Amino acid sequence: QREESRKALGLDERPVVLSFGGSLGASALNRAAAYMLAQSAKTGEYQHIHGYGSHDEKFLDECREFGLDVEKNPQIRLLEYIDNMPQCLSAADLVIGRAGAMTLTEIEAKAKASILIPSPNVAENHQFHNAMALVRRGAAEIIEEKDLTGDKLIETVQGLMSQPGRLAEMGRNAKTLGRPDSLDLIWAALKKL
Repeated sequence: QREESRKALGLDERPVVLSFGGSLGASALNRAAAYMLAQSAKTGEYQHIHGYGSHDEKFLDECREFGLDVEKNPQIRLLEYIDNMPQCLSAADLVIGRAGAMTLTEIEAKAKASILIPSPNVAENHQFHNAMALVRRGAAEIIEEKDLTGDKLIETVQGLMSQPGRLAEMGRNAKTLGRPDSLDLIWAALKKL
């Protein structure tokens, strides 16, 4: 639950942005996030949880390069790996991430508004098509990696966060795309065979 998760994570009532690029990380997403986090630290308006992945050694240096002092900004949490994703998703108001099948499944299950940045380095550009399924249903915004900058990410986050009603609607739309009965459907198909 949202409130229980926020309490367990030590978060207050300010909006929470959860961002991640997967367990290995995503350099382009991380660089834009580093800039966004540094700018956000100046106002303290949002709380952030960012998973930067195990293969992006430059991320923490980029944060410092953009002027982010994590020690002075406890509302920003930088994690190499998010090992409590269900709790972080429950606490979040907005999710920023790639558009792999499992990420989208979790976003839909938790009814979260999202900004999706599909990886261009996948077979048949399938993450773009995954993301567009949510975008067409009003459940997500998309930023293609070729268009991703720190400023573009900030603009998109602020645009959504300034409209709480739209965030809630996007979350409801995401939930309608989820299939919590997928195990039953698979089992029924197997029994037919």
